[in-house]
Amino acid sequence: MLPFDFMKITKLLTFLLIFNININSNESIDEYKIEIIIFKYLNTNSNEDFNTELEIPNESIIKFYNPDLYINKTALNNFSKTTSFFSNLFSNINPIYSSSESSGSINKDYNPNPKNWFRESKDFNTLKEIKKKIIDDNNVILIDSKAWVQGIDDFDSSKYLYSEDKNNDYGFYLKLYKKRYMHAEIKAFIGINNKKLKIKPIESHIKDLEKKIYTTKIIAQDYDLNLNYPNDIENINIVNPKRPEEVISNTDLNIYIDEEKRIFNNEIHLFEHPMFGILLSVNKI
Repeated sequence: MLPFDFMKITKLLTFLLIFNININSNESIDEYKIEIIIFKYLNTNSNEDFNTELEIPNESIIKFYNPDLYINKTALNNFSKTTSFFSNLFSNINPIYSSSESSGSINKDYNPNPKNWFRESKDFNTLKEIKKKIIDDNNVILIDSKAWVQGIDDFDSSKYLYSEDKNNDYGFYLKLYKKRYMHAEIKAFIGINNKKLKIKPIESHIKDLEKKIYTTKIIAQDYDLNLNYPNDIENINIVNPKRPEEVISNTDLNIYIDEEKRIFNNEIHLFEHPMFGILLSVNKI
């Protein structure tokens, strides 16, 4: 039998090790590629009564980042016929490290780009083949699919990302966060949600994350981007044409998924309801 004092030291070291693991798991905000597929089952024979209604998050949420795009009218109309507009526009871009030290001493292993986070795309990798199979399957119908990049932080700093499509009759809240392990909380529904939402501007959320990331790093990198804009700048806002607003009445959100689970990197996770399902892929970049 081990001496009492030695047992106490062993327990203390074990506690400190676990405590250190928890701290280290929350030190950095790593980037992940997120892919999600929402599908609906056809010819469901469920006799289940859906009497309860989804409880939406009672906190501020964020939405996908869709910044306005602009193009310079003068630059577009007055570039040399022998020179590509874009090669001329970006010819003076030269990344400059803000640190006075040599570039070899700068830590380039950690260089997340929060300004690129939460931008919706259709660039699929992990779920690409599964998406094709769902489209070809006569038993299910593809409702929607989305992909984006984001950082995954601790629980207190993370927000529900909210997306809805009233024309496709669905929506979801997704929160990804880290404690000792990575977790996903998803609240998804079939129907129209017209309940009041508390929205935090995505730009503000990204700034908060940037501040948290770079204040913990001794050396931060900054870039000086010189664009060849003409002196007389007139920018044209590029917008996507929107369909006329349709009068859509809200529905009871009684067909829903409300689930929290521990997830792992490079795995595909299924969240399921008798009438629809969601596939989620989370891959560290």
